[in-house]
Amino acid sequence: MTLGGRDHPGQMVALCPNCHAVKTRGRSRERLRALLLGVAEERHRQMRTGK
Repeated sequence: MTLGGRDHPGQMVALCPNCHAVKTRGRSRERLRALLLGVAEERHRQMRTGK
């Protein structure tokens, strides 16, 4: 389920079940989502540019 975000590889990160639960329902979910999005964007950029 997306909450208005894009379902795009540049925004995807593999998570274990516990981390997924925190991202979805945890008290710190907004902070974790922002952190994960930053990680996904950086990794995607690195893959595209080779740097």
